[in-house]
Amino acid sequence: MVKTDIESFKEFVHKHPELIKEVKKNNRPWKEVYQDWIVLGEEHESWNQYTNEKDNKQEERSKTKREKTELTVGDIITGLSKIQITDVQKYLSQFGSLMDAVQELLQQFNHQSDRPNQLPENRMNDYPSYKD
Repeated sequence: MVKTDIESFKEFVHKHPELIKEVKKNNRPWKEVYQDWIVLGEEHESWNQYTNEKDNKQEERSKTKREKTELTVGDIITGLSKIQITDVQKYLSQFGSLMDAVQELLQQFNHQSDRPNQLPENRMNDYPSYKD
């Protein structure tokens, strides 16, 4: 048995309960919704706002769960095989050089804070003052 457009539209509306609420609140007539459904199609993103938020959240959770479980050991091995050892050595060398520079900078700051203040306290007497 072939579905008619009306039957397909009814199934679509039941999948989008917020759309039913909007029509019941007299925000949109069924005729306009049906025409939009014919023109835009069932998969258009504008219909997403009318699905039940609880269903959307469950669908997103199951989608992310599927995405997480789809990573296999084979995928990891394939990814590791694409890594070039020379690139890794180069990056580690650059990182080591960076760490050496940071360590040297920190040592300079430590030496400066260990030294007492170089300026004597009564340095103001060294400058002549003029009296009017």
